[in-house]
Amino acid sequence: MCKDELTNGIHNPPDDFPWLLAEAYYHKPEQLKNEFISQELTYLTTYAVEGMAWLDKNYFTNMLNDKKKETLLELMQITENDSYLLPFSPHMMIAVKKQTTYGK
Repeated sequence: MCKDELTNGIHNPPDDFPWLLAEAYYHKPEQLKNEFISQELTYLTTYAVEGMAWLDKNYFTNMLNDKKKETLLELMQITENDSYLLPFSPHMMIAVKKQTTYGK
């Protein structure tokens, strides 16, 4: 399953665990951007949803500690728009704007 996902960019839920994850499509940051631009949307920016913070094996525990949480949130904010680090985040979110046409 992982080999297929990495080579074709499509996740199909495993037959044994259909409730585990929905069908999904993987994108590299530039592919995601181009997909929206091709629909005549104005690209604004791409955000890393989790950023690199998810690599912290104690993420959930550390988020309960005020000092560690502050550090994790700061790291997330610093890296959320870094185009080189976006692929480290399991999820990306894109911000676009619909182009308006007046007088038509």
